[in-house]
Order: sequence, then C-alpha cells, then structure tokens
Amino acid sequence: MAWKNVDKYYLAYNVTKKQFSFYYRLQGEATVKQMFTSPEEFVALADMFRNEGPISFNTTGNYFITGPEAVGEGETGG
Repeated sequence: MAWKNVDKYYLAYNVTKKQFSFYYRLQGEATVKQMFTSPEEFVALADMFRNEGPISFNTTGNYFITGPEAVGEGETGG
C-alpha cells in the first residue's frame, strides 16, 4: 500500500457542460489528475480538502484520507 500526500487541489465547474471537476496533484509528481464528480461528491471533496489536513492518497486503494484527529475533537466556533 502506497501513501502520498496531496500537494495541491483545484475545484472547477464547466458552465457549458454543467459538469463538476476535481483536480489534484500528489507530492513529488508533476501530473495533475482529474476526476469528474457528482454535485454531492464535489461538495464532500471541497469540504474535506478545505477543512481537514493534511490529506493523503492511497495509490493502491485509490482513496483520500485525512490526517488523524483525537476522539471527541470538536470544531471551535469563532
């Protein structure tokens, strides 16, 4: 199982095709990968990448994972 940190991500929406896209680049790689997502997947990925970190990618299982958090850790309001 190989883990790589996500170096950068981009969110996109094609107005003409009404299509959501999610782009990401893994640390140490030059290639940016593209995924076409449903609106629900797009919102979930945007939330995950904006509010959690670091984000890693499992190249064997093809999934993203957040860094560990303590049990019961809540968001703090400001």
